[in-house]
Amino acid sequence: MALLRSFVLLLGSALLLAACARSPVVQLYDGAQKPDAQVLTVRVPSDLEVFTINGREIDGVNTFFSSGYKDLKLTPGRYEIVAFYKRLWDLDPDNHEVMKSDPAKFVVDGQGGEFYRLGFKRPEGPEQARELADDFSGWVENMQTGEKTPSEDSGLVLNRGLLAPITGTNVESAASASVAPQGGGGTDQPVRARPRKATTVAPESEQPQAAAPAPAAAQGAQGGGYLDTLKAQWNQATPEERRQFLQWLSR
Repeated sequence: MALLRSFVLLLGSALLLAACARSPVVQLYDGAQKPDAQVLTVRVPSDLEVFTINGREIDGVNTFFSSGYKDLKLTPGRYEIVAFYKRLWDLDPDNHEVMKSDPAKFVVDGQGGEFYRLGFKRPEGPEQARELADDFSGWVENMQTGEKTPSEDSGLVLNRGLLAPITGTNVESAASASVAPQGGGGTDQPVRARPRKATTVAPESEQPQAAAPAPAAAQGAQGGGYLDTLKAQWNQATPEERRQFLQWLSR
């Protein structure tokens, strides 16, 4: 069991080093890099976890362990970014709590060369963070004009279970490594079951149907195995190891 715990900690360290090496700029369109004057830039702060963009889960858009922000480089157009508040707060030297909110929908409709930032009222302590998590909302700010557009209710509820980041069941949807603007009317995107990750995504009107969800019994059995392992590791971990693990879950 000690060997397994060591492996988990080593894996976490490797993920940390890999995350820190990532660039804060994420290209979410196909082809060669374009100058900023030709693309739409959306800045996402580190305390916001992007769930989907135009109904698709996108690789590389979240900051993981790194701090600061991610700048998403997009083809000009309209995007519905569903994101939620998520941060690990230190309650005292030995106790920590991960605050998570239900997702909100941030709508960005921009042209080439425009720069937008997702924002929200930042809490100053754990109590304010709990209040924010219970009733999360924010805005989209046009950095050239200062105009702010309030976020919308996404209609989604976040799975706050401890195993959700491990089993991939925060919310289930399609996945991709790039994203295109919505075609035309900007209708709401359906939440789909999680298939194998793709490398590109077509505009909304051309997106393929998602794969069928895995049988519920198989998903439950997998979750039970994770839970047994996690309980054993948690019982044997030191306070510092527990804090590191919670920090990993929070990103």
